Amino acid sequence: MNKYTFTFKITPTVDVEYALTVPPFDVALQNSLLMLRATAEVGDEQHLSKQADEIAHNLARSLSYALAAGFDLECVSRHAYLETGQQRVTATITFNIRPADFEEQEAAKRRERQAAQSRVENIARRQTIDPNLRDMLLHWSRYATDSEGRLHPLYDVLQVAECLYRGRKNVALALNVNEADLSDLGRISNDPSVLNGRHPGRALGPHRVATESEVKTCERVARAIIENQATKTAI
Repeated sequence: MNKYTFTFKITPTVDVEYALTVPPFDVALQNSLLMLRATAEVGDEQHLSKQADEIAHNLARSLSYALAAGFDLECVSRHAYLETGQQRVTATITFNIRPADFEEQEAAKRRERQAAQSRVENIARRQTIDPNLRDMLLHWSRYATDSEGRLHPLYDVLQVAECLYRGRKNVALALNVNEADLSDLGRISNDPSVLNGRHPGRALGPHRVATESEVKTCERVARAIIENQATKTAI
């Protein structure tokens, strides 16, 4: 059996250390360094490499969702330790890693770290199984990285659910989300007077940016859809 390590650079850096298990990998994330380790037969390397890339991107989307920020991913190296004792390293890129904060001892911070790790691991594992959840998280990542705060991606989360469950009423029933809340997400994001909505400037006027309350409503409802879809995926 060969041992493989796939290393990625993730930005921005994270303030807590994660240790996850996303089969077939043991995953470690510290600051800007994401490492996936696995043991496999000789002929499985190409498949394992594809799995590592997919899971790394799943984790980046999970971080984007859990921490409400955009994350970028870059392959750093692929390291194989062969049964023969030989080693092989490819695609090496050098970069600086910020040192870990070893002084974080407060109980409240430890609890926060454990809770964040649990959320990231849970969502990362579930989206590997559920392509609809993965699409929802892709849309959320688009929203989190949009400097103009456009609401279109949040409405796209709803549309994934509507396509999956065949209508908004069925979404409300299947995901235990208030139908009025779903309608609020649709109404706000489709308002033609809202400049950061889906149809900016189509209203004759006046035009405006969505209020803080409206933005929070759209975020809350989109999160409820994602969270409840995740709970329906068995892992």
